[in-house]
Amino acid sequence: MKKTFFKNLFRDIKKSPSRFLSIVVIIAVGVAFYAGIRATSPSMKISADIYFNKNNFMDFKLISTLGLTKDDVNEIQKISEVTKAEGSYSIDAVIEKDKRQLVLNINSLPGEKDINNIRMIKGRRPESVNEAVVEEKFLEERKLSIGDTIVLKSGKDSNIEDSLKNTEFKIVGTAESPLYVSEQRQPSSVGNGIVKGFTYILPEVFKSEVYTEVYVRTDSPQSKNSLLYNEDYISYTANIEKSLKDIGVSRNDIRYAEVLKAGNDKLNEAQAKLDSSKKEAEEKFADAHSQLNAEKDKITKGFEELRKNELLFKEQMEASQKQIDDGKKQITYGENEINAKKKELENAKLQLGEDNPQLKESEAQLNKAIAELEASKKKIVESEVQLNKGRQEGLAKLSSSRKKLEDGQKEINANVEKLKSEEEKANAKIKDGEIEIQKNRDKLNDIKKPDWYVLGRSQNAGYETYRQDSDRMDSIGKAFPLIFFLVASLVSLTTMTRMVQEKRIEVGTFKALGYSRTAIVSHYLIYALSASIIGSLIGILVGFRLFPSLIINAYAARYAIADKVVPFNTRLALQAAIIAVLFTAAAAVASTLEELREVPASLMRPKPPKSGKKILLERVGFIWRRFNFTNKVTARNIFRYKQRLFMTVIGIAACTGLMITGFGLKEGIVGAVEKQFSNIYKYDMQGNLSKNVNETDKNAIKANAAKASNVKSVLFTYSKNATVKLEDNKSQDAYVVVPESKDEFNSYINLTMKGKELKLDDDGIIITKKLSKLLNKKAGESIEITLEDKTFEAKISAVTEHYVQHYIYVSPAYYEKLTGNKITFNSFYGLLNNLSEEAENDTLNTLKDFGGFNSVEFKNNVHINFNKITSAINSVIPVLIVSAGVLAFVVIFNLTNINIEERKRELATIKLLGFYNHELAAYIYRENMILTFLGSLAGIPMGIVLNKFIMATAETNDIMFLQKISLISYLLSILLTLLFSVIVNLAMYNRFDRIDMIESLKSAE
Repeated sequence: MKKTFFKNLFRDIKKSPSRFLSIVVIIAVGVAFYAGIRATSPSMKISADIYFNKNNFMDFKLISTLGLTKDDVNEIQKISEVTKAEGSYSIDAVIEKDKRQLVLNINSLPGEKDINNIRMIKGRRPESVNEAVVEEKFLEERKLSIGDTIVLKSGKDSNIEDSLKNTEFKIVGTAESPLYVSEQRQPSSVGNGIVKGFTYILPEVFKSEVYTEVYVRTDSPQSKNSLLYNEDYISYTANIEKSLKDIGVSRNDIRYAEVLKAGNDKLNEAQAKLDSSKKEAEEKFADAHSQLNAEKDKITKGFEELRKNELLFKEQMEASQKQIDDGKKQITYGENEINAKKKELENAKLQLGEDNPQLKESEAQLNKAIAELEASKKKIVESEVQLNKGRQEGLAKLSSSRKKLEDGQKEINANVEKLKSEEEKANAKIKDGEIEIQKNRDKLNDIKKPDWYVLGRSQNAGYETYRQDSDRMDSIGKAFPLIFFLVASLVSLTTMTRMVQEKRIEVGTFKALGYSRTAIVSHYLIYALSASIIGSLIGILVGFRLFPSLIINAYAARYAIADKVVPFNTRLALQAAIIAVLFTAAAAVASTLEELREVPASLMRPKPPKSGKKILLERVGFIWRRFNFTNKVTARNIFRYKQRLFMTVIGIAACTGLMITGFGLKEGIVGAVEKQFSNIYKYDMQGNLSKNVNETDKNAIKANAAKASNVKSVLFTYSKNATVKLEDNKSQDAYVVVPESKDEFNSYINLTMKGKELKLDDDGIIITKKLSKLLNKKAGESIEITLEDKTFEAKISAVTEHYVQHYIYVSPAYYEKLTGNKITFNSFYGLLNNLSEEAENDTLNTLKDFGGFNSVEFKNNVHINFNKITSAINSVIPVLIVSAGVLAFVVIFNLTNINIEERKRELATIKLLGFYNHELAAYIYRENMILTFLGSLAGIPMGIVLNKFIMATAETNDIMFLQKISLISYLLSILLTLLFSVIVNLAMYNRFDRIDMIESLKSAE
């Protein structure tokens, strides 16, 4: 009996392999999708956890506004749960490439067993101070090669050589880092603010005496599975985070005191040096003045001596001249006397004769006198020559002495001027030194106690975006595959039910031959179990291999996670298999028991057809009368077999709904980002100022900004991160934004809700929609805002449409009313004339040259970054849509196959009556297409509901998706479903050729 029992079982499978295979295929498709998609999120998390553990990814990153010391590291290391704490250095810099500035994160190279160890891709690690490793993706995108040289620049006013000992580096390798697993990077304050890659150099290249950050790791099971069991990890690290924050309080005080002491010591040392230099300069200049005064005295005395010598020379010259003049007078007088005596002698000669002895004696005396006179003349001439010579020599000596004295005077005057200039320079230098010391004293006095930041893994952009994406896959995996699986199970249930009903004669024969109810039920149960178990095994094998790998590879384009692990998930495999087997087995058992309620005689007869009755459409006469015979038969067949109608419509509706959901997810994710950056963010750039400024300083900076030719307008704001209290006593971060003018604000941020423009008023705040949902608050209610360590209760005046992050918009007057503080400005929004990359770079450089601007970020760049975030999940959507399409194909194929099998006798009869194959096919296909169309229409509301549910579960706290599906998505889903129906119809056409017409002649008895 057992042999006959199993022989009949195998005969059933062999006789109708298409039915058996259809159950296997539908179960395999359902199980594969359910198990595969559900396994994707855990696989993503396990892969990332393995990668992070291999590279000793940090658990915490500590930052202090005054830097961190080795003592800080030692104190952190003492915390019991901390396994390792390491200091690290980092700065942001730019390189020039193709006439563009590219921003890089420059990090100190960790040891191979240290925290955040890098994974080398090509080349080797740096070994000298002029070598560097760069990001693999950056090297490829920028068309650089190993061996190329990069030159780092500060990208701002400061000199990068103040931070680095070397600025030129040779690329010796490429790497990946656990700190940078995604393309999403923290914005930078240098260059255009968009970080393009990372670089690692040796720690000794950095000049800083303190660490930029300290990385902390806890080698715990929770840390090793931080993504897979994220809630456990958060709970475990909460206490460590508290300990790190607590230690920061005391370390802040110590560091503050150290900085003040070191600053004061340096300033006092500088003051002492300045005082010493001042005293030395004073002594030096006093000595120089003394020497100059001595030289001045010498010159003065020289001039006095010169005047005396000049007077003496003049007197001597005048005395000598007088003697000569007197001699000349005497000669003249002697000449006159001689001339007179000559006359007297000549007269005497005339009177006495020439021989007179007296006359001769007188003549001899006269000649003697003449000779003496000539001698006197000669002497006078000689004296005059001598006098002139003496005068010239004297004048020359006096002139020379005067020149020497005048040259000396000039030299002294020049030295006086030089000394005066040097003294002024020295005094100016000393004054500058005093001013500089005073400035530094003022700066030292302005130094506030440092802020101590404890940043967990969730604050790392790459880690957090990956976690959110894997969580989104988990959310999608909880709803989408479940519906998918339920549809598959429903179709398999229908198939088994129809099979048992079709085999009622066989059931009756078994019962008549004395088989027990258990044996008969076992026959169909084994059939169902065989198909469902085989289908489940195929589904599990295919699902675990196909979907996780496919989706993880789609994410691989956005995330540098080297390890791609897809472990066999026993829980999911059993869950999927058990559900599939239970559905199919339950259908077989229930259907068989239902049939066994009848007596064998009744079971051995075919089930009488349902009595014909009017359908609803027949009662609408003006429509029914226009139907031809074939259309009327089609309408009656559709509505007579209500079970088939509902099962077909529900199955196809679910498939269409899944496709609509897939398209809706795509539109919701992309649409939210596009609407945020195109319709809500109206500004073209935003940025932060170097410091908080008042109204006067703000106007000065605004005037400078207006000088930039590309800047159309600027709106200054006060923006600060705040926290709001949620209903469960938890808190949510949100940005408080206070514009300088509430009337101009909508030109930069479009405040709107359902197409209605909102305006800031002085009686309340406007919050974003997602924040409103998290708070469970609406307009008119109040919320608690903690801003700068003070808590305020603010009234919500309106809720605005927003899709990215949380904002609280406040008018200046209401801000002053809430806080009691006069508003100061620390940020701005701007509108530009030209949005090209070149124009934006020129604008950035112009604004930085003006000063007052700390960082400038352009909306286009931020938009690109958010597109990168959403593109990963967006690339998974086609997998869901294609899978839904495959399910639709399998469902339609299965239901069509059942329809043909059930109606073989009817089709054989029609064929015998002379219908051609194409007419026979049209008879069935017409019903299929109508049912498919009705199912597609029914799938629209199902898709809308499912899309809303998945959107709500896939959203994160910071992002809200757009819950809107376009008309084209509905049309595509319906057309694809109809297309699959057409393909199935074409595939089934040969079945009509194989229908045996003799079947129609067999007696029902």
